Amino acid sequence: MSNLILLAPFLAALVALLAKDRLHSVIILLCYLSLEGLFKLMSGYHPIVHIGVDIVLWTMIAAWSMMAILSRRTKIPRIPLLLIVLLHIAWVLLLVFSPYTPSTFAGLVSLKVHLSMIPLYVIGFLLGEEADAPRKVLRTLTIFWSGAFLLTILQYAGGPGSIFDLGDVYMNRLAHYHEWRPFGTTALPGGESIFAFLALPFALCLVLRGDRSLRDPWIIVTLAGSIAVFLVSGVRQVFLGSLIIVGAMVGLQIVRGAGRAAATLVAVVVIGAATFVGVQQYIVPQARESIAQAVGVPDIWQDRDVVDRFQTLLELDTYRSVRTGGFRMIMDRVTAFPFGAGLGRTGSAAGFLGEELERDELGAMIQERFGFQDNFFAAMLVETGIPGTLMLTVILLGLGLKAARLARRSPSQEDAAFGALVAGFMLAMLIMSWGSQPLLANPTSAFFWLLGGLAVRRLYDLEASVEQEDELEGLDPIAQE
Repeated sequence: MSNLILLAPFLAALVALLAKDRLHSVIILLCYLSLEGLFKLMSGYHPIVHIGVDIVLWTMIAAWSMMAILSRRTKIPRIPLLLIVLLHIAWVLLLVFSPYTPSTFAGLVSLKVHLSMIPLYVIGFLLGEEADAPRKVLRTLTIFWSGAFLLTILQYAGGPGSIFDLGDVYMNRLAHYHEWRPFGTTALPGGESIFAFLALPFALCLVLRGDRSLRDPWIIVTLAGSIAVFLVSGVRQVFLGSLIIVGAMVGLQIVRGAGRAAATLVAVVVIGAATFVGVQQYIVPQARESIAQAVGVPDIWQDRDVVDRFQTLLELDTYRSVRTGGFRMIMDRVTAFPFGAGLGRTGSAAGFLGEELERDELGAMIQERFGFQDNFFAAMLVETGIPGTLMLTVILLGLGLKAARLARRSPSQEDAAFGALVAGFMLAMLIMSWGSQPLLANPTSAFFWLLGGLAVRRLYDLEASVEQEDELEGLDPIAQE
């Protein structure tokens, strides 16, 4: 079975290439990304599967580039923020040869973390020429993720025995957790919550756009399913991140004068409360019974429940004690290595490289002191120093401001709602970066670049049309005739 899983990225790439258009190819890529974590576990983290989404994406890019060359369509459009994106890429490539990077191989491996998803920004910009592209992406993914959410909830209710038949790797990854958490279609306990983080505001955006209503069964399923997944996953930060997106979306819509935004938020709160009651009344008791019958699980799982973690969000100490020391970590890294301590020292690259990072005395010292941090800015300072950290932060802020501008200025309700979604997403990325590394890992990294490209294109077309209208208005009547 594990050998067959090695074919998954190649089959996904083939299906993407055979899709009827490039938008559907990207949607296939995102669906594969949603399943990649499960494939990693089933293959025992085989290197081919570990870079599966990169194989799919870069196969698409290679095929499309060849088609463009053969048809002599090689002109690159003027994409906003592209210059700073290219400078960021150039700086990271230069750091491959930094004296602090353990080896050229380590530097190349780390490019998966820093650069491999950036082409989605250009792809998103090109796809954004079609006004209906955002709706197709949001609609398809919310339906796809609803199936993954159902699987996650069934895993939680079924207890540890519902997934351990896939191998000891599940138990090894769960053993240090204080509560039983389902994997869903990911490689981490509670990992499905990252897709709930996206699905909830995606569904809300469809409602605010006017494409769907809260009476739509799939919208209700998506909203209830994502909230249920938050509860059984126990990852509080992504839940708060999703609330940040929703709050920003509703706020921008209210400022715009969309009166139904507040009513929509009330409806979401009602659905959320009903989902919480349903999970507590029906899902949690079944999970507790399953855990009681399971063999070889930590005793603490019978005393603590992952759903109870959300009650701590109402306690002030939760926010005082979690993810402290960020400023100290940042200043420590700025003064020690202002131009970075070498690529490959944080994130998934560090886990893959292992002993290579500590091969010499200096490398071992750097890794012991700076090898891990739950803070994007600290991690970026270690990897890329002040220049790389500043450039990626400016890109994040720039995309957020452009999306907010789209939300405020677009006469189209569809574009305005989508702009509000992307602005809220960028705000959530900024805030969550203080306690995690959302821009250095998938799936958030992929969606960061793709959503940013789509929003920038919709704003670009809007401003181009406004400029054209202004030019026509400036002509005298004779010239217009």
